[in-house]
Amino acid sequence: MKTKEKSLRELLADIQKASELERYDPAADLALLAAQYRKMSRWDFGKLLDGMAAKYQNEWSAIHAALAEKARAGDLDAIRLYRETMAQAGSGNEVTIVDDI
Repeated sequence: MKTKEKSLRELLADIQKASELERYDPAADLALLAAQYRKMSRWDFGKLLDGMAAKYQNEWSAIHAALAEKARAGDLDAIRLYRETMAQAGSGNEVTIVDDI
């Protein structure tokens, strides 16, 4: 019989392997989280959730860097997409220009 700690370590190791192999399947990851939600303590589920967040954070960082590089190179579609993603993220750097003079 597996202990809770061993099972958690195995789940976290699987998440790390998937991250290293660049396997990103949000639907499968959400299904895993849903299945484990009631089976784990808050502490263990928090660790699992942190592992998932780190996995996708690394991928988001790589995508963001590639998009920013294309935008800096002058790709208009990349610039447009970059501005849209920053607006959705609520970057707080928004300026409203009122020209009623």
